[in-house]
Amino acid sequence: MKKSYFLNISFFLVTILIFTFPVFSKDLAKPDITPQRLYQRMINKPSFKNNPRGESFCWHAANGMGQLVNMYLATGDTGWLDSGIKYYDFLIDKMDTGPDGYKGWIGPYMYDNKYWCDVHVGDAILLRGILDFSVLVLEDESLKKKYKDKANFYVEIARKHFIEKWDKRGTWKEDGAYGAYISYDKYMEPGNLNEWKYGEEVIKSNLSLPFNKQNDIAQVCIRIYRCTGEKFYFDKAEKIFFRMKNCFQYFDDHYVWNYWEPFGKWDIDIEKKTPRHWVGVHPYRDYQAGEIHQIVDAYHNGIVFDETDIKRIINTNLKVMWNKDKKNPEFNNSNITHTPPNYNNGKTAGTLWTSLLDFDQTIRDLYEVRFKKKTSMSIGKYYYENVIKKNPPGFDRKHTKNNVSVPAVDFTECRDINMAVVMPHIIKKGENAIIMNKSWKPSELEITLYSEDGKNKIKSLYKGSNSTGTGGFSSFFLIEWDGTDTDKMENYKGDYRIRWTIGKDFRECPVTIK
Repeated sequence: MKKSYFLNISFFLVTILIFTFPVFSKDLAKPDITPQRLYQRMINKPSFKNNPRGESFCWHAANGMGQLVNMYLATGDTGWLDSGIKYYDFLIDKMDTGPDGYKGWIGPYMYDNKYWCDVHVGDAILLRGILDFSVLVLEDESLKKKYKDKANFYVEIARKHFIEKWDKRGTWKEDGAYGAYISYDKYMEPGNLNEWKYGEEVIKSNLSLPFNKQNDIAQVCIRIYRCTGEKFYFDKAEKIFFRMKNCFQYFDDHYVWNYWEPFGKWDIDIEKKTPRHWVGVHPYRDYQAGEIHQIVDAYHNGIVFDETDIKRIINTNLKVMWNKDKKNPEFNNSNITHTPPNYNNGKTAGTLWTSLLDFDQTIRDLYEVRFKKKTSMSIGKYYYENVIKKNPPGFDRKHTKNNVSVPAVDFTECRDINMAVVMPHIIKKGENAIIMNKSWKPSELEITLYSEDGKNKIKSLYKGSNSTGTGGFSSFFLIEWDGTDTDKMENYKGDYRIRWTIGKDFRECPVTIK
């Protein structure tokens, strides 16, 4: 098995925030750092010199910002929150006003610095960290007395200059029970924040965001919901996570999922019959580790995922990815059998998914391996020992009741089809839907309309090779269908399933025909 690397401590601190009542230890040595020193370190990062604006600034600024709240949770010292406020205000002061009057972290577009813009993910990763403070304060009566106004101020920034902004800009898309954001199609010229100068001709415009960025947005919605109780934000987060869960591939009691999948026709090059973005598990960067944090956050808040889902995800990390060596643990990609040999000099994406520390003792044991050779007390270790480890592993939800109802997904086991989508899921008569899949190998494929319960075959929509016939095998295959019976024998209306079958395995997707 190829060697991989654990998530570094800074990433762990960014992503792991578990809001429990602080339990303080008098015996555990504290890290040799003060709130003020950490604040100074955060605002004087050397990386800011080359990344002073825009999305790139946001990524560097987000790194490690969870330490401020974590250290309060571990110590009860509100000095960490005071330094947190100073850092959050430092970030807010970096926001600029765009041509439509909304604020954001505007700067060079990461895919082409000839253009300036603000982006969903830049806003999300900073506001998520800031709202962790707001949630902590507004759910704690003792902290409200001192910090309530500041906490509410941050919530209003997120409501107006994040969710309202991107919704008013037309980037939120819904398809029945699912929802997703697409990238914006308006850009500024460098230094001119007064007008939009460029549009959809810019690369990656009007493209559905990958799952990690969608989930970043959903996490902000979760925090706004917890601060305000407004169900609008809960529902938006649920639609985002429900779409992701429906894209999971299930077999052998574990999940695998792609970094990105198309959500609408805007994501497809119809002429080439391919998506506008690559589809797969990232071969050498473990984006899934961050997505697990997002999924665990949704789970603790009663959104979409249940205990069975978490157990299957644990199986992915421990039964599929891990080399089973407790002293020298190494991890491979979650889609281990389809990782290209010697890709990126053999470096793979697998890591220990530390966001699962709440649930499993083996995950904790493997996490502790990284501390055994260290003599100093890092912030990450201090937080782990003084907060996480104080509670035994289990599946209790932290922020809602354990018996919440989540929307169901009827998974079927299929190894060969690693993407299966219908766009849109609600098919209106006279409008074509795209029925698309990605397969691992050339095969005989059948695409069939089934009854809502999956028991009755109604109509075969395609049967034959999954090759395009225009240059050999293509892993992507699509057909278009308008929801009508081509033989004009039956009038379809209501809820159904589309089923893709290769051999004895199949995947399904629910559809509604209007």
